[in-house]
Amino acid sequence: MWRLLGAKMFPIFLGFLLFCVNSKVVLDAKGEQRVTLKFLVKSGCTPIQAWRKLHDVWGDRTLSKTQTRFWHKKFREGQDEIADVPRPGRPQSQRTAANIQMVSELIEGNRTLSLRNLSDMTGILTHTLRQIVKKDLKLCRRTPKFMPKELTEVQKWTRWTVARDNLQLVTSQPDPDAFLQRIVMGDETWISTFETDTKKNSLQWTSPDGNRPKKPLRIDGLKKVMMTLFFDCKGVILIEFLKPKETIDSPQYCKTLSKLKEALRKKRPNLWRDRSFILHHDNVSPHTSDFTMERIHKWNMTVLEHPPNSPDLAPCDFSIFPKLKAKLRGVHFPTLQSVKDQVRETLMSFDQSVFDDAIHEMVLRWQKCEAVNGEYFEGDGVEIDPLFEKTSGNMSEEESDSSQADQTSSSEVDSDRD
Repeated sequence: MWRLLGAKMFPIFLGFLLFCVNSKVVLDAKGEQRVTLKFLVKSGCTPIQAWRKLHDVWGDRTLSKTQTRFWHKKFREGQDEIADVPRPGRPQSQRTAANIQMVSELIEGNRTLSLRNLSDMTGILTHTLRQIVKKDLKLCRRTPKFMPKELTEVQKWTRWTVARDNLQLVTSQPDPDAFLQRIVMGDETWISTFETDTKKNSLQWTSPDGNRPKKPLRIDGLKKVMMTLFFDCKGVILIEFLKPKETIDSPQYCKTLSKLKEALRKKRPNLWRDRSFILHHDNVSPHTSDFTMERIHKWNMTVLEHPPNSPDLAPCDFSIFPKLKAKLRGVHFPTLQSVKDQVRETLMSFDQSVFDDAIHEMVLRWQKCEAVNGEYFEGDGVEIDPLFEKTSGNMSEEESDSSQADQTSSSEVDSDRD
């Protein structure tokens, strides 16, 4: 038995040994079998005889019969190399300079085209188009940024001018932070008895084969009320709710400003005493009408200019109201009075830093607006150097206690009015 096995193994071992000595290389299992197969071919073995001898040694790792026949033929025809010959691969018949230029021109003409649209228009395979777009043109698809409206050049110039003037007004002050603490912000918003959840907040756990949950965007029969809010760096000054089905007009807004005067006299006596407060509101018609401006001048109120079409520069719109409605979202309130109470409670629970950060954020947004020449800048990652560091966290204990007392009294006064 051992003599028979040795007779079978000796030619294979001898051929392999001679090859390794001459070539001084280290081979893998396939390389070893090809070397042995080359020896067997020169010994006169047929392909099936050679495969059987290889199988006796390598077992399951033996080359397939097809591969054995392929290499047997190569060695019989005189090939000496045992390594695979490099192959050129599939020719790049469609990824040419002309096609790259054509795709570039099509995308420049319409950047919403998909790969399938481009394939239908050019006849190029989608796989090749993906390589052209990503590797050659270095492009990627992005969701567009939704803006309140398309700004004209005049509107951009107005936004840029107002932002620049307000920044100059702040930087020209001996104490810019003290100047910001004099600003009284005001704005209106609708409050509903039910605020619909966002898609992110509506995620639910379901089984893989379960139905997708459904949620209505609007619910019939809901009631809503208009709320007016005034605040400064220290917190809430005035909260007012209109009667149902009422909206803001110039006479109504002037009545609200009259209440603001009384609230300032009680809660911010230092600002009211020398009329050093600065009113900031957006430019909707009730705020900028001749009737309203006449009252403002009569009461010696200073107004900080706000550019049209600029909700991104109004602290109420980009900070306070979104935070407020996030607290109300997903809760059904049975009556308008219950939602009013919840709004008051939520606003009074906000830390002073929420209001202070909103006003300081407004200054940063003025800088961004100026940097992009009046364009909308949300999501653009505009890099700026802040004008100054806010110092609201360095208030004295007496000022902090006074601010908390003012907010408490504000809640009581507003409840009495309603």
